Amino acid sequence: MTNVSDATAPPAAAAASARRARRRMSNSTKRVLIIVLGVILIVGSVLGFYLTADAFDERVPVTVAAIDLQAGQTVSAVDFAPAMAIVGDVPHLPWTPTRGAEFEGLVAAAAVPANSLIRADMFIEPDTVPVGVTFEVEIPLDLTLATDGVSEFEEVLLVDPGADPTAEVPGRPRQVVRPFTLRNFEGSSMRLFVEPEEFADWERLLADVGGTLMVVPLGIGGDPQETSDRLNAVWLAQWTTARDEVEAQAEAARPGPGPGELEIVVSFDTGLVPTEIGPDDLVLLVDPGADPVGIDQGRPRQVIDTLQLQGFDGSQMQMFVPPEQWHYWRSLPEELGGTPMLLPLAEGTDIDDIAARLNDIWNAEWQADLEDHLAGR
Repeated sequence: MTNVSDATAPPAAAAASARRARRRMSNSTKRVLIIVLGVILIVGSVLGFYLTADAFDERVPVTVAAIDLQAGQTVSAVDFAPAMAIVGDVPHLPWTPTRGAEFEGLVAAAAVPANSLIRADMFIEPDTVPVGVTFEVEIPLDLTLATDGVSEFEEVLLVDPGADPTAEVPGRPRQVVRPFTLRNFEGSSMRLFVEPEEFADWERLLADVGGTLMVVPLGIGGDPQETSDRLNAVWLAQWTTARDEVEAQAEAARPGPGPGELEIVVSFDTGLVPTEIGPDDLVLLVDPGADPVGIDQGRPRQVIDTLQLQGFDGSQMQMFVPPEQWHYWRSLPEELGGTPMLLPLAEGTDIDDIAARLNDIWNAEWQADLEDHLAGR
């Protein structure tokens, strides 16, 4: 069938309509063009971002870990390296030629992967926290000599406080033990984590000095050896003077022999008690006895007297007595076959009762020993 409109259209209009139909794009062509334009736009945006960022790139030298560091690892200067980075507000340490040496001998508080930015708090002193097999030791400090106080990481001298001389003991002069840098300082003590050997050294030192060390600030530029020598000389002179005064007082107070008295020094055995016997204690004087040997049946240990100690030095006592007592004390060790023993008495003790009970115990022990001896003969 023939289209009436086409048939009746003018020839020029029909030709224009045909040309527009040829210029019209297909839908698939349009989609391809849109995709291409989108890709061009994305590439241009990314390229523009990088060009812009590079224009504002402010890279700085930073300190990084040169290798993987394990928790508890002791580090050295070669474990750190420089790098360039954009850090912004990220905590970090700028690189300097001496930065690695600043960490020499410290310990990694936690694992630090290689190339990580380094901060000062990542590393600690080896004796401030437990690392591996360590022991904790608390060191009490006396700050009497540090009139202006001391602070963490300050160089000081640790000092044995010494002990004043007395009539019974000579004491010892105050003296410098060692220079030291305060670590984990808590105002009146240090808390350190150390190897077992160093732990034993600290325990022995604290026992020797009476449990507390004094602190003397070394001061800026102070020489530890020179300062120690000067202080030790001063303290030795002070102790020597005090000791001489004590000895002079003791000599003046020491009694001398009265008319008709003789001097004798008697030795005693204090093995019956684990503690020291005081210079003024009331004691039992004990015959040490003798074990059965051969045909000698020996004899039991027994109380033979009481004695008030005066001027007793822990093993001997000086006495001034009439000739009869002088002869008694001089011949007593020979008669007993050994050194007489001492046993201190508490105040208020019934002397007769305790002596009788001890004699019964010692006699029973001797009887048993004698029976065993005779049975084994």
